[in-house]
Amino acid sequence: MSRDAMFDSSDRTTRPRAAAPSGAPRMFAVGLFTLAAALIMNTVLGPLGTEIIRYPITGTLLNQTIGLEVVTLGLVVPLTLIAGLLALQGGAAAPFLGFGPAAYSAYMFVQYVLGPEYDRYTSTVLFHTVIFTLSGALGVWAWVLASRQSLPQLTNRRRRAYGVILLLLGGFIITRYLPVVLGGALPSEFADAHTFFWSIFLLDLGVVVPATLVAGIGLLRGIRLAHTALYGLMGWYALVPPSVAAMSATMIINDDPHAVPGQAIMFGAVAILFAGLAVWIFLPLFRPRPTAHQLTHRVWFE
Repeated sequence: MSRDAMFDSSDRTTRPRAAAPSGAPRMFAVGLFTLAAALIMNTVLGPLGTEIIRYPITGTLLNQTIGLEVVTLGLVVPLTLIAGLLALQGGAAAPFLGFGPAAYSAYMFVQYVLGPEYDRYTSTVLFHTVIFTLSGALGVWAWVLASRQSLPQLTNRRRRAYGVILLLLGGFIITRYLPVVLGGALPSEFADAHTFFWSIFLLDLGVVVPATLVAGIGLLRGIRLAHTALYGLMGWYALVPPSVAAMSATMIINDDPHAVPGQAIMFGAVAILFAGLAVWIFLPLFRPRPTAHQLTHRVWFE
C-alpha cells in the first residue's frame, strides 16, 4: 500500500460536502448566459465592432482593448457558455469552470470603469459597472457551489506539485512589478494612463497574488478549500495570458509605437503553457468519481 494512497483516503482536500440545491445550478446557468450576452454586447458596441462605445484613452490602450475583445469573443464567452450548459445538465464541473470567466470579467471591468478616467457620467460607465457586479456575483456564487462539490482525489505528490505551481505563479506576477516597486518608471504605454496601471497594480498585488499564495500554502498543508481555490485560480490564469498576448499582437499589427515583438512572443508562449496546465488540472473534474467502495479497494490493493 503506497503512502500516497493512504493520504487519499483521508485527505482533507477531497471530502465531499452537502449537495447544492437543485434549483441553484439552473439559476447559475442563467447568470452565466446573461454574462456571456453582456460580454458579446460590449464587444459589438466597442472598438472591435460598431464603435458606438468610444473610450477616452490613448491609441496604445485602444489597441490593447481591441486585443482584449478578441479574446473575450474567442475564449471567454465560449467558456462561459460551456459552463452554463454544464450547469443546466447538473454537471459537477460547472461552478469550477464558470469561476474563471466570472473572475476574469470582474478583473477586466474594474479597468474598463476606472482606466479611461471619464470626466463625467456616461451610460457606458453604468453598463460596465453592471457587468462588473454581475461577474463578481457569479464568481462568489461559483465558489459557493464549488465548495459543496466533492473533489477529485489528490495524491500527496500532486497536491504538493499544485501548491508549488501556485507559489511560482504568484512569484511570477510579483516580478512583473519589481522594476516599478524598486523605483523605476511606469511602463511606457502607461505614461499617459496612470489610473490604468495602478488599477492593474491594485488587482494583481492586492487580490490575485495574495489569493494565489494563500491557496498554494493551503495546498501544501492539505486544506480542502485550497483545493477548491486551485480550480478558480487556474481558470483565471488560463485566460489572462492569452489576453495580454492578444493585446501585444494587436499593437504589432497596428504599428503601435510601444509594440514589443519579444513581449508578444513571450506572452504567447506563457498563454500556451498556462492553457496546458489548466487542462491538466481541470481534466479530473470531468472524469467519473470513484465510489467509497472503490476508494477503499484502491487504498488496500494499490
